[in-house]
Amino acid sequence: MGHPDSCLSPHERDLWRGFLAWSEHVTASVARALTEQSGLSVPEFEILVRLWEAPGHSLGQQTLGDSLSWTASRLSHQLSRMDKRALLSRESAGSGRYMTIRLTPAGAEAARRALHVHAEAVRAFFLAPLGDTQRGTLAALLASATPADGHTAQSARQ
Repeated sequence: MGHPDSCLSPHERDLWRGFLAWSEHVTASVARALTEQSGLSVPEFEILVRLWEAPGHSLGQQTLGDSLSWTASRLSHQLSRMDKRALLSRESAGSGRYMTIRLTPAGAEAARRALHVHAEAVRAFFLAPLGDTQRGTLAALLASATPADGHTAQSARQ
């Protein structure tokens, strides 16, 4: 058992659990709307939207994986499933295992439809419950708590 000072205080524990409950509710609600209305899973959407936004609707597989913070194995399996559904194509980018991932016309159409669904779900489940002041406070908090790379939160002691 750890030192008692290493445990969360009741206030810290309640704040953490409240954050988890809120974030899980929002992300699950957005995911459910996305799947029900577009037929895409969140991982599929995340890949398609990155390709949609990329110049020429294509990215190197490693760049795509880095932007998602996924392992190479997870990304490879997900891309295989999406390739079979003709949502994207994988092309050799030269020597070795480097691949270029391209959005297909079917993938572009799926992304276009899903972007609308996603935006409406984010507005309904994330933004609508927040007032203007709360949105401003949350934006400031997120900006101060997230480093420039956006991947990890800063230590609570900083």
